[in-house]
Amino acid sequence: MGKNGEGACCYIRVALKLVEAECRWSRERGDCRRTDDSKKAVRVMIRWKSTKYKMMIMELIEGLVLVDELYSPAGDALGEKDLVAMVKEVFGEDISNYQQLREQFFDRKRELTPFLKRMIAAILKEADNRCGWRRKN
Repeated sequence: MGKNGEGACCYIRVALKLVEAECRWSRERGDCRRTDDSKKAVRVMIRWKSTKYKMMIMELIEGLVLVDELYSPAGDALGEKDLVAMVKEVFGEDISNYQQLREQFFDRKRELTPFLKRMIAAILKEADNRCGWRRKN
């Protein structure tokens, strides 16, 4: 085969390992979504720590919709309805009243986006910590 043939074979092996790992992960994820016959409840992989998470989810959804950065593979911008469906898939939570939550979100008087502000503060703090760590070396 020669030098190039050996390299191509190595890349094919690596690609096959990646495909196998992705298939295994997809099967595991599918197993987590299956319903338990005794409980009839969907099992999910991710849970929110907070009990008041629906408004946090709404903050994330509105932020993603307003920055207009998420698109479907067909090239269509994802809207609130699409993102709510994705949230249901990932977190197992149905936010069927998302229009009502959106109105409550924009009617807030004290602080419009407390969850997103906490996220921004955490990111900035981590960035400061990493820059400080680099300066010490």
